[in-house]
Amino acid sequence: MASYIDFALLLFAQAEPAQGDGGGGSSHFLFIMIIGMFVLMYFMMILPQKRERNRWNTMVEALKKNDRVLMSCGIIGKIHAVHKEKNEVVIKVDDDSNTKMTFSLAAIARILDQPEKDKES
Repeated sequence: MASYIDFALLLFAQAEPAQGDGGGGSSHFLFIMIIGMFVLMYFMMILPQKRERNRWNTMVEALKKNDRVLMSCGIIGKIHAVHKEKNEVVIKVDDDSNTKMTFSLAAIARILDQPEKDKES
């Protein structure tokens, strides 16, 4: 990423000054290009991350007992309890031995087997 910025700065630094403005035109153009790069970075990087974070937050708020979830480590299980005040979730991973594991809420990748009305949106 830095090499593209360096190339753009070198390209515009060596540009000929516009006629009649005393050489100030290229600095205005460079300023506009830098602002344009920040706007592009906002729409390409920051806005999609913000949308994904909002989607994840609504998913975590909707968690309830017996939802099947996929953890970021690859473990699939059913939610036994959600402790939002402690930022934890207890996952039941084996019905036969009644094995339960405690994870951070941040470890939840997605909810499996969502109802059809949630899949449409």
